[in-house]
Amino acid sequence: MKRVKAAVITEKEKIGLQTFPLPELHEEDLLIKVEMCGVCGSDLHIFKGDWGEPYPLIPGHEFIGIVEAAGSKALGKHQVEIGDRVAVEMILPCGTCQPCRAGLYNLCVYDGKEGRQYGCNISSERQPHLYGGWAEYLYVPAHALVHQIPSHVPLKRAVLTEPLAVSVRAVNLTPPRLGDSVVVVGAGPIGLLTVVAAKAAGASPVMLVGSREERLALGREFGADEVLDYRDGNVFETLQKCLGGQGADIVFETAGTALAQRQSLEYAKPGGVVNYLGLTGNQPVQIETDKQMTFKELTIRSSFLSAWAYQGAIQIIAGGMYPIEKMITHQFSLEDVEEALACSANRKGKAIKVVLVP
Repeated sequence: MKRVKAAVITEKEKIGLQTFPLPELHEEDLLIKVEMCGVCGSDLHIFKGDWGEPYPLIPGHEFIGIVEAAGSKALGKHQVEIGDRVAVEMILPCGTCQPCRAGLYNLCVYDGKEGRQYGCNISSERQPHLYGGWAEYLYVPAHALVHQIPSHVPLKRAVLTEPLAVSVRAVNLTPPRLGDSVVVVGAGPIGLLTVVAAKAAGASPVMLVGSREERLALGREFGADEVLDYRDGNVFETLQKCLGGQGADIVFETAGTALAQRQSLEYAKPGGVVNYLGLTGNQPVQIETDKQMTFKELTIRSSFLSAWAYQGAIQIIAGGMYPIEKMITHQFSLEDVEEALACSANRKGKAIKVVLVP
């Protein structure tokens, strides 16, 4: 029987290659040949054990691949064909709990109880093992949410479907009206893609606050009207000047640092909205709620995962208006997974988005 190679985190900060059997497919299951998978900031948290992960596990939730095999009813169930390139949502919702029935399947009750996120909280000991994108193949059960990628979309654009969907979800939850001002805090991959999602939604101006020249320059290519390096020390004053003496209508915090989460409140105008989608790794954040929130009557929102956002992300990717593939700066094989993690964590060689090719 053919064996499948995968990268497995066995304990905190330890990862190596293992092999697993190809799964036997039930009638509504798919088998995906993974073409490429991103290295996400969440993967770094998982590698460090920040969220109490059920090791051993196969990381990777930003995957793209080809339908290689299917159960007898799977093609009709998932509306795909053998050979199609697909993205699969990272959450495997139960479909029966109250949040799922309310359409909030990203908040599935059973996710926390038993693990339902590809590459994040499903142990590789759970059969049939292949629940992460850092592997040659991915198992797709009947309740997975599968999306076909148009055939003209290049692989390096397609692999950004999941992170772009995270940004689209956030923008959908706190949508700008045409001409609303937006500040995106954090110039990492999610921040850059949130610039894209906000511009696509009609926000203007969109301002990006971050660091590192190469990332800010890319933000401008993605449509940011202004880019500001927070290390300059006068970001607040510059924002005020650009926005007519007020803050932004909507602020999206994507960096996941205590500093960024505090500053996001400062950047919002009175009566404005702050949407938190950056993850801190459970690090505490100290906020002066009176001055920073209540006295400004801010609306505070958060966004988690990418429910109901894949189709919007795919439309943006297929449209080709934004050169998001330029985010991908480094590519590694599974054999070099430790180097890929180090490159992403330390931003070696001006790394922005690192990908693995199994």
